[in-house]
Amino acid sequence: MIQGKSYIRFIEKYIKSVDGVFRLGVKITNENKEKIEKIGFPAFEAGQAMFPPIVGRVTRFNVEGKEIIRRDLPKETIYVSMYSTRKEFRGRDQTEEVTDFVDIPRQVYKKEIIPGTGFEIVIEAKGDDLFLLINETFNKETDSEIATVGANIILELVGYCEVFSEQLDTYYKPSYLKRYNWIFLESKELPWEERKERFKEIVESSKKSKQMVIWERLETIVQYKPDFEAIGQNGFSGYVVFGFKDKKLYVFESANVGNATYIVKGDWESVSKMSKAEIIKTIFMNGGLFIGMIGKEKLKRCLVNRKALVLIYAPLK
Repeated sequence: MIQGKSYIRFIEKYIKSVDGVFRLGVKITNENKEKIEKIGFPAFEAGQAMFPPIVGRVTRFNVEGKEIIRRDLPKETIYVSMYSTRKEFRGRDQTEEVTDFVDIPRQVYKKEIIPGTGFEIVIEAKGDDLFLLINETFNKETDSEIATVGANIILELVGYCEVFSEQLDTYYKPSYLKRYNWIFLESKELPWEERKERFKEIVESSKKSKQMVIWERLETIVQYKPDFEAIGQNGFSGYVVFGFKDKKLYVFESANVGNATYIVKGDWESVSKMSKAEIIKTIFMNGGLFIGMIGKEKLKRCLVNRKALVLIYAPLK
């Protein structure tokens, strides 16, 4: 999923898990329905297509293309027609007022016309679900440039963009339990090798030199058998949370080395709605502790002893 951005320069890091072809758009939900209504479809019904309205520079380029001024080439003469009123001599000091078009020569730089992508947006259905999509299927190996345009069109229209297979399955498909700032994933009984695929896109968005450290941190937490995992969205983008329901403990771990790790105890319905700032504030209000360098044994003690509201500033060692 592409979120938290109004524009992306390259799509490659968002399609690392794609195998072959993909599509771009969003699933129509109660959360985005109002924004999609403003696009201009007469009704939410499958089978409708239209050019996206111009709401930003990418939707404008899609429809109108753009001009590049070629200052590296010699200027050329063009003629600009103007409607003019003037006096013309008719002989022997006689003049006549004449109003017509005249062509005025001007020296200008040549312009190169880049045609727009001309993508339409469509509403399609899968089962009972409706999707707003770019009316195009993209190839991961050959279409990254135009796919970037397609993603930016959806970002301008809706504010985020999802990557789908041709069958409209997400390439980052979770088992949705609840929807707040997190995409929830059931983890019980599934082997780590299978579950780690869910985090591959997040980890691989970091520098290669940091990826092994991040995997080690995630694997350390997974050893204590969380009941569920969740992928952060919006303000928690780049975070994953591991939930231990019986202990009412939730470990927030960042894929960015050096970011804080939070261990929070409480009611998940409330915790999941909190921002990072609110979590930190709650920790202070409830006598939370600062821990310097935390090791695996200290983390285990937090989980085994149900240690509540602990703020950890250092990455796991």
